[in-house]
Amino acid sequence: MPNANPKQKIIWAFRRDSDFARATSLPPVGSRQGARLLQWLDHSGLALQFHNCIETSAAEKCLSDAWRDTLMGRTRRNAARLEDMLEEFRRLNDAFRARGIVALTLKGLSLVPDFCADPSLRHQTDFDFLVNPSDIDAAAEALRSRGYSTPKLSYSGESFFSTPLHHVPSRTDDLYAIQHHRQVDLHVSLTESSHWLQLDFPAGGETAAVPMNISGISFYGLPLETRFLTQVLHAFRHSFRSWLRLSWLLEIGHCMDLHHEDDAVWARLLEEAGNTLLIKRIFAFILTLTHRLFGSLIPNRLANWAAEGMTPTILVWLEHFSEGWALADWPGSLSNLFLSSDFIADSRLRSEYLKSRLIPKQERLSIETRNANDMERPFLWQIQRWKYVVHRAGVHLGDVVRFPLTQWRWQRALVSARTELHQAHS
Repeated sequence: MPNANPKQKIIWAFRRDSDFARATSLPPVGSRQGARLLQWLDHSGLALQFHNCIETSAAEKCLSDAWRDTLMGRTRRNAARLEDMLEEFRRLNDAFRARGIVALTLKGLSLVPDFCADPSLRHQTDFDFLVNPSDIDAAAEALRSRGYSTPKLSYSGESFFSTPLHHVPSRTDDLYAIQHHRQVDLHVSLTESSHWLQLDFPAGGETAAVPMNISGISFYGLPLETRFLTQVLHAFRHSFRSWLRLSWLLEIGHCMDLHHEDDAVWARLLEEAGNTLLIKRIFAFILTLTHRLFGSLIPNRLANWAAEGMTPTILVWLEHFSEGWALADWPGSLSNLFLSSDFIADSRLRSEYLKSRLIPKQERLSIETRNANDMERPFLWQIQRWKYVVHRAGVHLGDVVRFPLTQWRWQRALVSARTELHQAHS
């Protein structure tokens, strides 16, 4: 990979056949290109994992001192952030337990060690808990006792709780600093449906509470197969909005590698996932993308089942567009719009989805405003909010301008694939 760009070289470091010497030619960390690469590492969730890869492989000399010092600083700050979040996690679980509520931890700390060997290698922003719908009021009261509030309590979907905002957020905030305010997402279902995608699968795993422990903190999580299912659906849901954190795919790949030979886990997963074409298609997309980027091996039983959902257009997209889309800077790329018909059968819903991606509503471009009316926000917050809106709008406009060229490349790839298929059958 002599002509690979810096992002590709970093991705290559995570593969089982990695060559860390390729990381020697990263742009200087103080240069404009180096700063953009570092920002991409932060947004993708790979900065901490990349530093760990370099340090644990005795390949320290592959990076310049400036790069090593910069990544080490992130690792140290995140360690302090993690300790702070662990204490809050303990207090939240104690608050639920004191009220007799069985709150299952989703994602986050429940992914250790099956998806991520060490919690210090993850950058976490909030806490997600799954509770029985009948416990919503009691769970809300437990959160209020810890200083959280919500603008709207939902008995059928997610409820978003947060502590008071005393810091004006901006794009330049340090992602690894100790949190200025906290957020808890309270769920009553594992299903992450959207207006365009209605996912339906057996709900047996939702009531299965598995005792877990991290850093001496006891809590409840989900069975491994259910955690894997929710991680795949979570990754796909975000990808359908245009972008996903590559660390999520890396963690899915780690779980497949770690439990590759545990056929019983994958058998239970397939039973829980159901047999719809949509769910198979989602798995085919996410798992193949994970394999292409990180070289993770898909367990045979899982691969054969997911292959039933693969389509010719998804195959063409994965071959010609997946890497460029996955390595795009946040907030992502529009190229996955070409797959909309593979996942949204209803033409009316598909049109609404395409419109929402090409002409996003203002709230899709703005800093999170879940917990208060904009008019009640401080003036400085309003300034930062509009700076953020302008930045997002500018990036999106650039994607829209480039989209016709991307569409032309897509049509050429489809024609080429059809020609190759025709020749193979001639």
